[in-house]
Amino acid sequence: MQKIHLLIVILITSYSVAIAQTDSTSKKDKAALDSMMQNDEFLKLMKSDDKNSVDVSIGVGNGAFSSHNNAANATGVDNKAIFTPSVIYRTKNGFNFGVTGFLTTDSISNMELYQTGLSAGYDYLGKNVDAGIIYTRYLSDKNKYNNKSLYQNDIYGYIKKANGIIQPGLALGFDNGQYKEVNLEQIRRPAIGDTLSINDSTDNKSSYFSVSVNIEHDFSFTNLFYKDDELDFTPSLILNFGSSKLEQTHTNKIKYANSVLVKRALNKKRKRDVSSKFEAQSVAASFDFTYSVRKFFFQPDLYLDYYLPSTTTKRLSAIFSITAGFTF
Repeated sequence: MQKIHLLIVILITSYSVAIAQTDSTSKKDKAALDSMMQNDEFLKLMKSDDKNSVDVSIGVGNGAFSSHNNAANATGVDNKAIFTPSVIYRTKNGFNFGVTGFLTTDSISNMELYQTGLSAGYDYLGKNVDAGIIYTRYLSDKNKYNNKSLYQNDIYGYIKKANGIIQPGLALGFDNGQYKEVNLEQIRRPAIGDTLSINDSTDNKSSYFSVSVNIEHDFSFTNLFYKDDELDFTPSLILNFGSSKLEQTHTNKIKYANSVLVKRALNKKRKRDVSSKFEAQSVAASFDFTYSVRKFFFQPDLYLDYYLPSTTTKRLSAIFSITAGFTF
């Protein structure tokens, strides 16, 4: 099919050149040819080499919760390095299926796989609009105390203007799941004059909903260091809205039966619900780079998030990732 289109173009070009030498209508023919060559759909047929592909990569970063939603990651940034080996299969029709491991060190510095993400999604790259949606199911040991795997379900979708100096966009995300957590609880005992330290264990149900509006621009540079290499750079300014819900059930086994104070302290907070209303949560800036040459690609990304509501913790969070891999 491509050869037929190429032959048509050659014939039209030859015909136009011949007419230009003998006929006064050559300008009209040339205009028709130029219009054909400027038609995106025609060029796609001419140059189309779309095919199914596989990305094999490994990354390192500190985004613990989601592979795609940094608004969710910013709700609990950890300083630990998280390694993410990944295999993603992409079809020429826009569908993609992937598996990603999340590995980090445990309390005694041993590397452990704390969750695995299985994803399925679809991306549409159009003339005027780009859009996509992806669902990820995170598998983890829910019987293990693990506050790095808050969610088991992650849905993320986006739509944005495909070109132009200013490219506005909108993204929606929803996450929910269950996890266990243990914290050291300090209970003051005035009658004795000391402080009792106990492990406060909880079963947790959590959910997070986010809406992000952004403006960005795509920069692209080719033939920088090698023939046919490419560098894409996309800076973005983002305003994040969101709401969250957390239901905690304390599961402590009271070992100090003769301590009424301890019983009261633990039973008083046996179960509680913590929710935040839907509101503007943060302003953020994102800087995404992709360098590719032949089958190799390298992607460093930086996301800076400034929390807006009142808080006693630090407002500025930095999420980074560096990924390298090959496309086959």
